[in-house]
Amino acid sequence: MTTFQLLTVGLLGWALIGSATSVVGLYLQPREFWRGFWFMSGLWCFIDGAIGWFGLFGTPPTAAELANLLLINSGLDIGYLIVGTVLLTRSKPILKGFGFAILLQGAALLAFDLAMYSRVSAELS
Repeated sequence: MTTFQLLTVGLLGWALIGSATSVVGLYLQPREFWRGFWFMSGLWCFIDGAIGWFGLFGTPPTAAELANLLLINSGLDIGYLIVGTVLLTRSKPILKGFGFAILLQGAALLAFDLAMYSRVSAELS
């Protein structure tokens, strides 16, 4: 399996699991913090799933293009960590829930992007 295929399948799997848990979480958690957390998690999983879905049908990038894209995504992931941290400092519970969800997504995506970058870098050398 190529790195791009692994990346696409990984995003789709993450999106499927996250979407299912978000639906259950929204149904079971009436508190504002958790509603914010599950709503934002579901939104992120929708976006991850859309990226993975379009990756299935698009033209795969070259290894060099994928490496550059993963580095850009890693920078964005760091931005997500910052935004999540800022939201966690807010007083409204729903914003704290949004922040916690963004922090978790940002951390998971950063680890995923760096692992994929490591793999594609090995292919380039």
